[in-house]
Amino acid sequence: FSRSCHIFIMVQSDLQTHLYLTCPSAPYDTQVLVNNRTASASEIVASALHDNCKAVLVGERTFGKGLIQSVFELHDGSGIVVTVGKYVTPNHKDINGDGIEPDYRRLPDLNEARDYLSRCQSKKLS
Repeated sequence: FSRSCHIFIMVQSDLQTHLYLTCPSAPYDTQVLVNNRTASASEIVASALHDNCKAVLVGERTFGKGLIQSVFELHDGSGIVVTVGKYVTPNHKDINGDGIEPDYRRLPDLNEARDYLSRCQSKKLS
């Protein structure tokens, strides 16, 4: 999808990070495989494709790593981890701790996936 899609990341003053995906015309249907090891940035990309009706998610609930953290070294050599932001999906869902539930547990038939994406797009237009 890299030739026809653009991903925009916006960090607001409340430190929420919003990821927006624009795909004017994806030439194929996409099925993204996810499981309990799908975490952080990969969850955000999966949710961006999903929330924009460009992909169905297949597999298991994702890990739920929605925090952005930075490590700061202290003068005595120790360190501190500070949460500096959090990821939310394009539909404004906070994934931290909950993860993302897939649309299907097993790979759907191609027509079933197309129907799902078509219904998704119709909902977005209404």
